[in-house]
Amino acid sequence: MIGPFEAQAARTPDAPALLPAGAPAVGYGELNAAANRLARFLADRGARPGTVVGLALTRPADLLPALLAVAKSGAAYLPLDPDDAPGRLGWLLADAAPVFVLGEGVPGAERPSEAELADRVATDPPRALTPQHPLCRVYGPGGRPAGVSTSHAEVDRRVRELQAAYRLGPGDRVLQLGLPLWEFLWPLRTGAALVLADPDRPGEVGDLVRDAGVTALRAAPAVFGELLPEPGPVHLAPTRG
Repeated sequence: MIGPFEAQAARTPDAPALLPAGAPAVGYGELNAAANRLARFLADRGARPGTVVGLALTRPADLLPALLAVAKSGAAYLPLDPDDAPGRLGWLLADAAPVFVLGEGVPGAERPSEAELADRVATDPPRALTPQHPLCRVYGPGGRPAGVSTSHAEVDRRVRELQAAYRLGPGDRVLQLGLPLWEFLWPLRTGAALVLADPDRPGEVGDLVRDAGVTALRAAPAVFGELLPEPGPVHLAPTRG
């Protein structure tokens, strides 16, 4: 699942990968190097195929390198919401048993210092990974629902289906809202750039669509009416002429 992104970073290291609202663009090479350093840090904390790493990160600019790093380590990511009730968080952590929790606001969560990451090698790390290893583990809302794991092979299949239906490529700028985290990997496999909204300023998303030159929007249909005058019936609505 992660190999196509690494190949894209090698081909176009200077092309924009992330376009955070109000911040400088992050190139493919820079993003890949940051994810590699973090992946090696996570590996030192026990992340490898068959294990789980919790992600308690709320800002997309922090989440994307972390998501890539977990995938590079071979572990599965577990999304954690710091705003969840303490009892639910405790149960999720006990059930999923992550080897490390990256972020803040969750019991046991940590973030590496810049010095800890700077000491790591920035090249792509090796990983003994098969397509059947899990990429993510997700729990439904409320109560004590069973966790559902999704393999690299299944995520790869879904991404290929999306790409076949809605072609993305270099020059596309994609804004995604309220979708599975693994869908953020889709544009990064194609050379497109991800436009990242500021979660603290949700009312400005419509302006961001225009100002950042968004060419594709991936969101739930109910969101379209707030962002585009004629949203259409599909989830991915190109704004090209």
